[in-house]
Amino acid sequence: MAIIGIDLGTTNSLAVTYLNGEVTMIPNCFGEFLTPSVVHLSGDGLTVGKLAKERLVTDSQHTAQLFKRSMGTSEIFKLGNKSYTAMELSAMVVKQLSALNCKAQGS
Repeated sequence: MAIIGIDLGTTNSLAVTYLNGEVTMIPNCFGEFLTPSVVHLSGDGLTVGKLAKERLVTDSQHTAQLFKRSMGTSEIFKLGNKSYTAMELSAMVVKQLSALNCKAQGS
């Protein structure tokens, strides 16, 4: 059974698997190992990572970054007309990284 490890970083995040005594980094859909810890939420849905980071310029009111610094606080981040805690935004990043692991494992 493979075990997934996730480094949820303030700026970038990374996912790895541990299987048969070996650690393997999991690339994102761009073939990169580091995924920006940025979330963009709009009518088109949820975007995490590189594409979300690009939205910081064009749609900043629906984009959040550096939210990990607020973990454990009551700070609220507004994305459009919805509000999220740092924990909720972090969970979106973790969910995306976990999905990468499922693809890497063929699930």
